[in-house]
Amino acid sequence: MLCAAHEFDSVDTRPEALPKEKRLAKRAEFLRVYETGRKHFARYCVVFFAGNDLPQSRLGVTATKKLGKANVRNRLKRWTREVYRRERGPLQLDERAFDIVVNVKPNAAKAVFADYSSDLARTLRRVASERA
Repeated sequence: MLCAAHEFDSVDTRPEALPKEKRLAKRAEFLRVYETGRKHFARYCVVFFAGNDLPQSRLGVTATKKLGKANVRNRLKRWTREVYRRERGPLQLDERAFDIVVNVKPNAAKAVFADYSSDLARTLRRVASERA
């Protein structure tokens, strides 16, 4: 009889989280994108973007208290990172090397993941095609 732990030996256990070097963290980085970049409006968010001099793109997410309590804000930030992580490869976002800031709108708090995901993915496609 096999132990249950052996069942998962063939599963890829690499973390799928967005690495720190691919995230915007400092206020100055966000301000640079706001001041020098362009923006696209979507149903659930506003996406700002500006070129950078790094070998990859970076993502920053803002979720204000207007969205709701911390658990709601954190969920929307997780959703945003997940959509970005999924779209990063197909849209070749790292090859274009720019910084993206996603400001989540208050109406996103009532959205379901499928709607939020398709809205943000559509906006990221617009951003990627503009930088092409």
